[in-house]
Amino acid sequence: MNWVNQLIVAPILLPLLTAALMLMLGEKRRPLKAKINLVSSLLGLGVAILLLYWTQKGGPGSIGVYLPGNWQVPFGIVLVVDQLSALMLVLTGIIGVSALLFAMARWDRAGTSFHALFQIQMMGLYGAFLTADLFNLFVFFEVLLAASYGLMLHGSGRARVSSGLHYIAINLLASSLFLIGAAMIYGVTGTLNFADLALKIPLVPEADRGLLHAGAAILATAFLAKAGMWPLNFWLAPAYSSASAPVAAMFAIMTKVGVYTVLRLWTLLFSGQAGASALFGGDWLVYGGMATIICAALAMLAAQRLERMASLSILVSAGILLSAVGFAQPSLIAGALFYLVSSTLALSALFLLAELIERSRSANDLPLDEEIDALPKAMESLHPRRRQPG
Repeated sequence: MNWVNQLIVAPILLPLLTAALMLMLGEKRRPLKAKINLVSSLLGLGVAILLLYWTQKGGPGSIGVYLPGNWQVPFGIVLVVDQLSALMLVLTGIIGVSALLFAMARWDRAGTSFHALFQIQMMGLYGAFLTADLFNLFVFFEVLLAASYGLMLHGSGRARVSSGLHYIAINLLASSLFLIGAAMIYGVTGTLNFADLALKIPLVPEADRGLLHAGAAILATAFLAKAGMWPLNFWLAPAYSSASAPVAAMFAIMTKVGVYTVLRLWTLLFSGQAGASALFGGDWLVYGGMATIICAALAMLAAQRLERMASLSILVSAGILLSAVGFAQPSLIAGALFYLVSSTLALSALFLLAELIERSRSANDLPLDEEIDALPKAMESLHPRRRQPG
């Protein structure tokens, strides 16, 4: 249906226009910006549900395609929605709305431009799940990461700033590897479109296959660092446990972007029909995923804070999913997708719950008349009775 194809771009344009509007409003209209943010997030979730319904109704082969600028594949960028990408859109929308409602109680006032950054991150997440070429994937990765840098530091605090700087450095390095790997693959195949790559990889000459595999390995390193595979995940637990609760809840779906990309590209480009490149790197996914599970589970035994346990649980979840993908068994991957949805929702809720538990513990140390107004340490300046005289 033509109207469905036109609707594919809506999850990207809607947060983009919303973020632009909120930047124009400035910082003095935060209540209005919060309402606009919520309405936009709900509309984005509604569009995602509609796309998922359409792909489910049409059967397993139902896909929608949108060509920005009407440039034909493989010369132009392309947006594609199928059952998997539509499912990830709905998951992103649910977590986004839930995190926003939690943030509107207190956290959106702990820094500047929270609502604009939130919408920009939603735009990057939606775009990463909808794109069907490596160049556009890199663009949306950078969009969501740029917004996450600001959200990571939202609320200040020494631990948050220290972990945030590590988070930024690692992701900038991963982005550089992304570019190098994509350039090497383009040099061998002459294309960056996912479907076109799947057709051309089996035809790559033997003399160029080593370069293709090197480019794919470098590209996979960037994705696996974002997904949290051991030993590339040392940055994740400190960063996620230091972030504010609604931001950490959003980061739970950000990690799944790396897992989704590995699943999408590896099963498409290095499937059993990829000739000499068939199942390239599958063993690394299996063993790396299992090592991630073991290391994260052992670290959880020593964790004393609920936020850190939630962060380590994300690593366990990533290890399970990556191992399942590496086995290349359709039934196992199908089960992993059910687990992806449930684990992401549960971990996002755990980050939100962790702050409520910490807040209730802190409230026990305050007089009864102060319990209602108890704030996290990073937000004490928001309390009218605790502001220093100017």
